[in-house]
This record gives sequence, structure tokens and C-alpha cells, in this order.
Amino acid sequence: MQAKADTQTSGYVTTQDHEEIHYIRKGKGTPLILLHGNGQSAAYFKSQMDLPFDNIAIDSRNHGKSSSTQELNFKLMAHDVLDVLNALHIEKADILGFSDGANLAMVFAKNYPHRVNKLILNSGNLKFSDLRLLSKITSILQNFFFNTPVTELLVKNVGVKKTDLSKFNMPVLVIVGQYDLIKKSSSKKIARYCHGDFVVIPKAFHKASQTRPKLFNQIVTQFLQVN
Repeated sequence: MQAKADTQTSGYVTTQDHEEIHYIRKGKGTPLILLHGNGQSAAYFKSQMDLPFDNIAIDSRNHGKSSSTQELNFKLMAHDVLDVLNALHIEKADILGFSDGANLAMVFAKNYPHRVNKLILNSGNLKFSDLRLLSKITSILQNFFFNTPVTELLVKNVGVKKTDLSKFNMPVLVIVGQYDLIKKSSSKKIARYCHGDFVVIPKAFHKASQTRPKLFNQIVTQFLQVN
């Protein structure tokens, strides 16, 4: 019996350095890669798996069910995403990243622009200084007490500059919550640098895709379906 098109499946992709990257997949249509935030997993996008696309949520290296390594940086994680696209025979995809996932999405778009159709950056940042004061303190404390390759990402700059963003040719949408952990001025700059659109979700904090999923999904769908 053939499985329904909207049945959720999961699998693993072996990277070039022989690590295992886990993903979950649901839907049909244009591929949409979903990249979660720091310390999270593909499960973060539970409310987005019914979007009208071929939704593929990835567990980043050192997260979820993916394998872990001592070396961890956005360049390495971006290559993991490339390995997933290649293994799934996806030439070009839309990418939606949240928080550190948005940072990862920017690095991926910088390194592999020909593999990105449209880019959605939800609450990403270029530098540690882009965070609000409370977020900075929380990140520093997390890294001090846990000091793992994952927590170290919280206090490092992403490795993407204004000049990199200015070279993006794909359509870009930056989404933030009204009371986000990222400075609104910094998010506006990212949108301006890459000639993208900027949307604020009212009465929402950092995790707008979870707390206001209906509006968030509507914004994402409209952006991705416009030619």
C-alpha cells in the first residue's frame, strides 16, 4: 500500500566527514528546508510541518538525533545542509531558519547561493552585540556553566558580513517578534543589507513561529508562493 503524500517520514544523511544528520520530512511541492535554533531540534517546527511545501526539518549537528563532534561552527553545519540537499537530490530549495538556524541559513546562502531559491530569516543575528542585554547575559552564563560546542555558538559572531548580505540575489524575508531577543534595529539592518522585506509579528517574543503559528505560517506561505 502506497503511503499518503502528507505522511511524515524521517531519515539520516551521512556527511562527507562520516557524521549522521537526522531529518524529518512531510508534504509535497517546493522543498522548504527548516533550520532550528541553538539547543533545539527539528521538532521545533511541529507547527510548520503542514505548510503547503515539501517540508524538511533538519537536526543540526550536535542537536536532536544527529551525531555530535567536538568541532562545531556554522561553516561546518552549512556543509551538512549541503550534504542533505545532495543526498535527497534537491538542486535548489527555499530555506527558513530560526535564531541560530537563521544564522546558519545566512552562512549557507553566502557559501552556496546557487542552491537557495528564497530565504526566510526568523530572528537571526550577525554579531553577539545584536542581542538585547538580557539575552547576552543568558548566553554568557549558559556558555560559562555548560561550555559545550553548542553553547559556544551563542557567544560567537556568525561569520557573515554586510558585504556578504549585499551579494544575495535571492528574495529574502526577515521576520521578528515585537518583543524579540534580537535588537529590532539589527534585524532591520540585515533586511536592508540583503535588499529583503522586514516583518514584525505583533505581541510575539523570540519564538513567534510557536506562539503565533497561524500568522507566522500565513506570512511564510505568502512570501514563498509569490513568483
